[in-house]
Amino acid sequence: MNEFEKGSDPESGGGATRSVDRALRVLIAVLEPEAQDTTLSGIARATELSPSTASRLLATLSTHGLVSRDTDGRYRTGVRMKQIAAEALRDDPLYEASGPHLAQLAAETGETASLGIAAEPGAVLYLRQAASDRQVQTKVWTGRTIPREGTALGAALDGHAEPGTAHVSHRTDSDVVAIASAIYSAHGEVIGAISVNSPQFRTTDDEIASFGAAVSKQAILLSRAMGAPPALFSRTASGTA
Repeated sequence: MNEFEKGSDPESGGGATRSVDRALRVLIAVLEPEAQDTTLSGIARATELSPSTASRLLATLSTHGLVSRDTDGRYRTGVRMKQIAAEALRDDPLYEASGPHLAQLAAETGETASLGIAAEPGAVLYLRQAASDRQVQTKVWTGRTIPREGTALGAALDGHAEPGTAHVSHRTDSDVVAIASAIYSAHGEVIGAISVNSPQFRTTDDEIASFGAAVSKQAILLSRAMGAPPALFSRTASGTA
């Protein structure tokens, strides 16, 4: 028996919907950045599906190139899935425009620079990063999400600082100082935020001020590249908020 239940009418959406839902749950279980076990048994547990059902769905996803199976039995992102992701990012103007600004920010500060966007309610998605070249650096978290509450990127996305200024968050739980500034669209709406993350032990107050100015500058330049009106930043003062 296939994933459609016996006697169900695919046009009615019942069996078809369940089948699609199961397949998407399996795909997400493979692609989830925090996934610890992407073997068949691990995916079955994560999706609460029987191993036989998970196996059939993985086989179908593999046929379409959305997942692939390594020699160690773990499932990974398939070539077709990577192609789809790359095409989607190429169609994102903010992602495309952010590259040079993140690279410049990382070069100026010597720390990891990030682009974040709003994700599901209460979360921020790390969409793109330029890594620090220092031996000790913060993690590169591209594709992962963090809470909006209590984070610099979240505060910037929520508009807690004047346009063109930066918000500082001291994450004592992770010994990280984060400095972020919002990115604005042509309509003056917040569409993302860029940040610098620095290990707290080596970040002085003077560096926080310097990093804040650098983040604010690149946020303004990126916002202008996205069509934000210059008047939006007329009250801007360099530094942090």
